[in-house]
Parts: sequence; C-alpha cells; structure tokens
Amino acid sequence: MQVTFPSHHVWLKDISEAIDTNFSGRAAKKINASLPLLSDAGVTYSIKPLNAAFFVDFSPLYTQNIGSKRNSLLVDIQAKTLNNRESMFPYFCLSVSENDNFIGGTIFSFRTDRVSFAYRTFTNEWVTAKLKASPALIGEYLIAGFASRHGKKFLSHGKDRNPYGLNTAIGLAGFKLFVGCSPSVGVVGTYEIRTLDTDKITEDCFVLELPKEGRAITKAYLVTSPENLEKYIQVTKYPDQL
Repeated sequence: MQVTFPSHHVWLKDISEAIDTNFSGRAAKKINASLPLLSDAGVTYSIKPLNAAFFVDFSPLYTQNIGSKRNSLLVDIQAKTLNNRESMFPYFCLSVSENDNFIGGTIFSFRTDRVSFAYRTFTNEWVTAKLKASPALIGEYLIAGFASRHGKKFLSHGKDRNPYGLNTAIGLAGFKLFVGCSPSVGVVGTYEIRTLDTDKITEDCFVLELPKEGRAITKAYLVTSPENLEKYIQVTKYPDQL
C-alpha cells in the first residue's frame, strides 16, 4: 500500500486551567496519583530563564539519551538556544531533581499564544521514588501548568521526522499521544511530501499520513509483526487524537 506522508510534522495540545484534562485519561490518573507524593519522594523542580549553568547537567544526559537512539541527530543545543541571537522569543528551562540529583529537564520558548518545546530529556525511571508517573510525564505536567498560569492556549511539542521507526523511536510518538498531543503539518515549505510503500517495509514503522485538506493529521499506519505488536500498541489507543 502506498502512503503519502510529510517528512516532518509538529505536535500540539490545547491548554486550559484544569491541567489534567489536557492529558489522556491514563496519563491524568498517573499524574493525580503522583502529585501528592512528590515532596516526600524528594522531587523538586524549577522553571527559570535559560542560563549557561543549566547545560552542565542537561547536556550530558541529552547526549547519552539521544546518542543511544537510531539515526540520532546531535546538535549544539546551547548554540541553537541560549546563544542564538536571531531567536525572536525568550527561552526558559525546567529542571527536575530527585534528592538533589538531576533527573531531566526541558528547554522551551515562550511565544505569543503558546509554550514551544525545543529540547527535552529525562531519565526513564526515578532513582528511588515509587511514583506512577514517570519523570517525563511529571515534566510535561509542570510545563503545561506553567503555560496555563501565563495564559497560553497551546503547548507545542516540537517537530519530528516521519516515519517513526525509520528515523526515531515509535515510542516517542506513543508518548506524545499519551500526554494529549495531536499531530499536524507545518506551513508549506517546512516539510517535503514523500511516498512509502508499506508492502516493502522490512522494519517496524509508524507513518503519519499527509492530510488531504487542512493541517491536522488524522490518520496513521503501524507496520509491524504480530510478535512485536504489543511493543507499539499504545499508538493505537488514542482515536480522538489520531
């Protein structure tokens, strides 16, 4: 089967005062079960204007996490954010720690109607804390709360290469659906239109189809084997988003 797809796409989600309603039901349950336990678990965080000190902890973890992924693209993050004199919007950073140990963080820009993720990295698990919500999910909640408090309408979750599996992990798409985001194409010129023959794919793949009209992506295809289906089944559980 031939699938026409955009080479790149973005993820967006609405922001409201009731933060947990902006997440999938499963994500909201994990967040609400974990929030009362953060303090006793030694979990702390800060959100402040991006500064050079942030990269001391962030850059090594980002390099480790991204560098381990297939077809990873490592860039000079500090040059593209803090030292980028052409940026039209200010950058902020979220730092999350557990008992004073850096667990992860996010660099995001503060735009007119939205908060826009630039770079994000977290450890997969807490060190000792027994929380249902992962470090990345707690980080997502904290950023959404920041956006809501400042009257932003949207949270933009970055631009990804399409298809997943061939360019980056399918699990990344699953996480973005899990936290309540929906995919869409950018303005014309920010992506190329390509075609994929799913009958010739020999690797697990999740491809988002180019919409026939408008910018919202509403359809995707998961190509995998019966043996591997359970690994990626999460991407099929959000029909309201995709």
